[in-house]
Amino acid sequence: MMPIATLRAVRIARAHPSVRDVRIVALDEAGSMEAELDIVTELPAAWRTNGISPSGVRALETVTVLFPVNFPTVSPRALLRPDFDRSHPHLLPTPADLPPMPCIVQGLPSELIQSRGFEGYVDQLVDWLDKAAVLELNSVEHGWEPVRRNNIDDEMIADGAALRGLACSAGGGFVLRTRFLQLKRPEGAQYVRLAVVAGEQVAVEKAACTKQYVRDDLWQGQGMMLVVAAADVDDAPRVIDQPVPETVSTVADLRDRAELYGCRQELEGKLDHIGLCLAQRTLTPAPLAIVFLVRRPFSVVGVGSDIELCSYVIDLEPNEDLLNGRGRVRLCAIRETISIALLRRASGDKVDFERPDWALLGCGSVGSKIALHAARRGLGPRIVADRSLLSPHNFARHALLPDEVDTGRVLESKAEALAVALGRLTQPATAETEDLISLTETPEGRSRIAGGRLLLNTTASTLLREHLSFLDWEMRPRIAEAHLLGAGVAAYASIEGADGNPNASDLAAEAYRMIAEDAELSGPVFSAKAEAVEIGQGCSSVTFAMPDDRLSTLSAGLGSVVAEWLKTEQEESGQVVVGKLARDGLSQSWRREEIERRMVVDGSCGHQVRISPRVDRLIRAEIASKPGVETGGVIVGRYSQIGNTFQVVDIMPAPPDSVFSAEKFTLGTIGLKASIRKLLKDSGRSLYVLGTWHNHLVESGPSMLDADTAIRLSMRQYFPVLLLIALPEGYTCLTAETFEDRI
Repeated sequence: MMPIATLRAVRIARAHPSVRDVRIVALDEAGSMEAELDIVTELPAAWRTNGISPSGVRALETVTVLFPVNFPTVSPRALLRPDFDRSHPHLLPTPADLPPMPCIVQGLPSELIQSRGFEGYVDQLVDWLDKAAVLELNSVEHGWEPVRRNNIDDEMIADGAALRGLACSAGGGFVLRTRFLQLKRPEGAQYVRLAVVAGEQVAVEKAACTKQYVRDDLWQGQGMMLVVAAADVDDAPRVIDQPVPETVSTVADLRDRAELYGCRQELEGKLDHIGLCLAQRTLTPAPLAIVFLVRRPFSVVGVGSDIELCSYVIDLEPNEDLLNGRGRVRLCAIRETISIALLRRASGDKVDFERPDWALLGCGSVGSKIALHAARRGLGPRIVADRSLLSPHNFARHALLPDEVDTGRVLESKAEALAVALGRLTQPATAETEDLISLTETPEGRSRIAGGRLLLNTTASTLLREHLSFLDWEMRPRIAEAHLLGAGVAAYASIEGADGNPNASDLAAEAYRMIAEDAELSGPVFSAKAEAVEIGQGCSSVTFAMPDDRLSTLSAGLGSVVAEWLKTEQEESGQVVVGKLARDGLSQSWRREEIERRMVVDGSCGHQVRISPRVDRLIRAEIASKPGVETGGVIVGRYSQIGNTFQVVDIMPAPPDSVFSAEKFTLGTIGLKASIRKLLKDSGRSLYVLGTWHNHLVESGPSMLDADTAIRLSMRQYFPVLLLIALPEGYTCLTAETFEDRI
């Protein structure tokens, strides 16, 4: 009896709108079955009268489907009529005595049937025939389908972009050095793995081929690769738009294929030269790789270039076979060497842009993950800096693995170990192992880490952030930050505006405001009491207990943010990005905010005031709401001791008992203490009151009353107090600080 799954497939096929008839041709005792499907194709009206398209597809095509006994676990096979034109693309390679087989899906048809049912299989079969009728199996949108090879004998490792770069208007044959391993199996078959030696283009007689026995039917040595390209035709590249199945198995077949590709003369010239050297015993026999550079009408699928690499291997022998056009040719797959172009293509990024010049400060868990995320997209840093050494506990979360570190040394520098890993991804980096603050205090030290595009600080060190933000730095790079907050519940990234305005310190102050406004986030970030875990006996190193999966989850988001900054030109403004992890440990949400350039006011005693334009708008709105009188309120922000700078990011409204008049503004007190306590609680004391603001109705400097007020206020806090005065145009200010003993 017919298996139930096969019977169900036949019923589905009969119900398909494009299937006119289904006939059971054969059914064996085991349950395998052969059926014929008459499929109606959608030919354009002009071709329906003749019942066939110019490409040879008929209005009614009969397709034979072979159902195995273990269908649908094992895929069915579709066979076209024996005289179906085999020049169509997306045909599986089959012997000439078997009917052609369409390749209707990338991957296994059984996977398609599991996801879309047998109806999806028939849909794909119908779609294949319809596209074959109008020659759309290869399309610009999809890309040119490379020659399909199901059976691969050998493989080579090569830089595809470098090989394609040999294509030129004059065409020709180019000989490159290779290294190879050759394994001869007991049944007589063999396997060759070659690696192209970059930049080693040589003449045949200077190829210096070698072949040495290693062990157990394994040989190694140095061989050659012949890269063949066709010359231009009528001052235009020769384009081969005829897809053909892979049928090359002999040297004669190889010469015929070169004829099709328009480069037979170039191939035969080199093969005859190599054959003569073999016949004269002046060349050591070794595997010879041959690669045709075949230009297609549009980009080849998965390559990003219109040049397809068609590769083969000939095992040379010390005789006259090659000279006389004899010998077996094996099919060879090309595996790309790791390169920036390959990494970017695999990542879905554009290939044709320079690797950005940037530096990474901090090569710990977050820094190492961001660096390798970037490097896997061809965006790796050129400078990595960290004075710390890798310790065993670091590997709980570090991007590097223990066997990637030089085990011959007791302790490995984090920066040096990361630089080695980046080098393996073909993106060499310079490692700096000095203290970062000391390094940046001199022009020479700054020049060593000043990445041209970006300086990314992943240390989470507030001290380093403040130091870099207010450093007098010639040719200042744009400084960015990326690290985790709240013991791994949130992630933070920022990038400065042009010329360091806003700077990294300004952005951190704005981020504290953003987080304080988010009740769900402010608690974990500002109140988290993550347990410090001492590592080792008598060791001063501490870390936060956090699994690698949590750190990696948020670090991946940070890596995506940094990659975007590296790939695109930055706006004049700065940017803050905050991500948070939900309680389920899986869901994430990210908030991005553009941070405008600061308004900078120089104060007394060398102080500087940096005002958010958002605060300026709030102040101007308050002034406009009370025309003819002075008004004011409380200033909120941070004070940087290293920068000697007030950072104003918010204001509090004046209490209801405040006095507004044309002569002066007097700040009230009702509810003020409660408002300040709420500010400190919501922001985890990351934001606090800096002083007060009020406006003058005319252009004037601070009054004696302002000075008295400043002195009185300074007696109440242990850092300078700011009196910000809004003028009709711009601002002035007064700062005061007292050092009177208050004990």
